[in-house]
Amino acid sequence: MNPHARKSALLAGAALFAFVVLVQGIGAPFQKDAEPQSAEWIQSIVRDGHWLIPHDAYGYTDRKPPLFYWLSAIVAKSTGAIVDELRARAVSVMAGTALAVSVLAWTVANVGVSEGWLAFLLILGTYGFASRATEALTDMLLTLLLFAAYSAIVPLLESSGSLRRKIVVGVMLGLGILTKGPVAIVLCALAVAIYLLIERRNPLTLVRERWPWQVVAIAIVIGAVWYVPAAIVGGHKVVRIIFAENFGHFMPARLGGTGESYRPFYFIGARLLGGAFPMTLLILPAALAFYTGEIAAEKRRAVIYQISMSLAVLIFFSIASVKRDDYILPALPGIAILCASVFTLSERGWASKLRDAIVVAFALGSIAVLAGLFLLPSFGTHLKLQSSDEAYYAVFQKMGVPLALFALGYLALGAASIIAVVRRQAILIGVAFGLAALSQSLLWTAGLRPALAYARSVKSFAPLVDEYVKGDQLCIPSGVNYELSYYYGAAVPDVGNPRCAYLIATPVELDAMTPEYRARLRLLAQSNLIGGGGPPALFEISPEAAK
Repeated sequence: MNPHARKSALLAGAALFAFVVLVQGIGAPFQKDAEPQSAEWIQSIVRDGHWLIPHDAYGYTDRKPPLFYWLSAIVAKSTGAIVDELRARAVSVMAGTALAVSVLAWTVANVGVSEGWLAFLLILGTYGFASRATEALTDMLLTLLLFAAYSAIVPLLESSGSLRRKIVVGVMLGLGILTKGPVAIVLCALAVAIYLLIERRNPLTLVRERWPWQVVAIAIVIGAVWYVPAAIVGGHKVVRIIFAENFGHFMPARLGGTGESYRPFYFIGARLLGGAFPMTLLILPAALAFYTGEIAAEKRRAVIYQISMSLAVLIFFSIASVKRDDYILPALPGIAILCASVFTLSERGWASKLRDAIVVAFALGSIAVLAGLFLLPSFGTHLKLQSSDEAYYAVFQKMGVPLALFALGYLALGAASIIAVVRRQAILIGVAFGLAALSQSLLWTAGLRPALAYARSVKSFAPLVDEYVKGDQLCIPSGVNYELSYYYGAAVPDVGNPRCAYLIATPVELDAMTPEYRARLRLLAQSNLIGGGGPPALFEISPEAAK
């Protein structure tokens, strides 16, 4: 087999492995609002042909550029015109698979073969990455486009580059704009500036060069394919949404921002440390390796280049007024490449010793936690868990044989990592660490998370509700409920609607009603779902209550 064919076969095998890992749990029911609302926007395209400005069951228009929804609608249309969990999440799974393989290919070409495969393993073993591959949201597609564009910029920083490369970068950034807005350009520009500053080069010199403006012009033209027609057709309403999603989410409320989802400045940093676990354990020895010179000089620049994007994400979204968990995703490829490099240091110094100590502590700590979970029932009622932790633990206890097999495999990986540390076999240490991380992530994505979704989602309750309600009006106590509206198949207004004949509510929501109103509700069906508000139930509303 020639080298090119062998390389293609390896990448194809890696893609298949990544797909199998990331596709776990893709069919689990939607929970909360974000995913079912996205599914309703996809339905709006597939069912009603609203390609330019999709809207959900409540009539609210899509707040983001529609590339993700266009691609998802194409998947749905080509597979029976049905929008279900699998089809709504298919684009994210494919984007996550492509991203993992792109991280592998780029790292092999620019850092080293061992680092490439370790980075591939580490990113797949990161729950913050793997869990978002089965979400019907735009973030995984944006991260793929950002990584592709940012990786292709490297040669342009050293020379003017070819016209073809400029077009590729411009197209990738333009598609990023069509996925989540101009933030794609902002993050790339900030990451390049950080990299140049670390390399002690003046980033302002790029302003005098032609290629950055050519790339931005191409990206803007591609983005205008949707922004201009949407602004013309949607008028002031869509323009306000575009303004709020881009400028409004970044600026604080006192300067014209939306003021929604406000969180402290350290929120993104904390979420990044938690979302990238256990990779984040290796950031300190990796940083120490740069300081002590243990990382090879020929690898430093490529690693610094990719970690600059992680720093850009951290800085930009820490400053932004609106902060959400999903925003950390573009930072994970750079962290994976940085942490992979700590297993191929050119000499054994303090960084290597710290790395080994962390790997051993992680193995022993994980085994201790696993043992504690098995022994937890013996504590009886003396140990109180939060409602979400208690729900996860209840699912954990029901896993049976799969859990036993996971525990045995995990013990073997922990022992292997410790043996590799004792023998000072750095690559084997990295492989054992990566596989242990992967097994932990799979425990959640393939086992705990889907099972909890089935236990919480109204998907199983909605058909029973439909049998009672038939053609009458179903209502909820207040607000909107996209999870219910998606599975029920229609918008469910609040009780202020004069046509309300039936009510679906949780015990917490019932407690907030007046005793007189509750007295006029007749229980029809009680669910056994779990959740913070308690199991929802269906009630018939008497005419007196409706008034």
